Amino acid sequence: MPQELDRFLALFDGLFISTNSWMTGTPKEKQDWVPFENPNMKFGDRISTITIRSVYIHTIVGEHSWARVLKDCEDGAVLKHDRERIVALTETLASSDDLLADAMKLHTDNMTLFRGYSDDQLEKKIKWSGREWTVMGFLWAIYSHRSYHLGNIDIFMRESDEAAPDFFSNFRDVMA
Repeated sequence: MPQELDRFLALFDGLFISTNSWMTGTPKEKQDWVPFENPNMKFGDRISTITIRSVYIHTIVGEHSWARVLKDCEDGAVLKHDRERIVALTETLASSDDLLADAMKLHTDNMTLFRGYSDDQLEKKIKWSGREWTVMGFLWAIYSHRSYHLGNIDIFMRESDEAAPDFFSNFRDVMA
């Protein structure tokens, strides 16, 4: 396994665990709390009501989709989400009785897929959101996407008068 992929896996797994710490620390009644509403309080066309829970689900669904699309994509591929699958998975997670357990299962599956990416696959060029990336570069974009939304969750927790976990204390003792 390439060293960069190994580093990504360690850091990404740690960030997932940190995100779950935020979710564990958020009372259920606050997970669907809406901080405020205005036309700018949305993420793209898929999250029109921003809550801690909706942002958390959004990250899981994106990662699940990207892990599968990147696994076997051709060099030069233009990435696209399968809208039907995304909507279905979003609805499934939104109605989950144990969201964190379901998220962990999807994350474990994603990590297995990521570990199986070959050197050749990681070097392939893809297009997403008007930019060209290598698959490895896009894995770092996935990490950044989760990190960005963890920041959103942190702010929403604080706005709802909940104490957010200390970021650095939620990582493993040895990272990458």
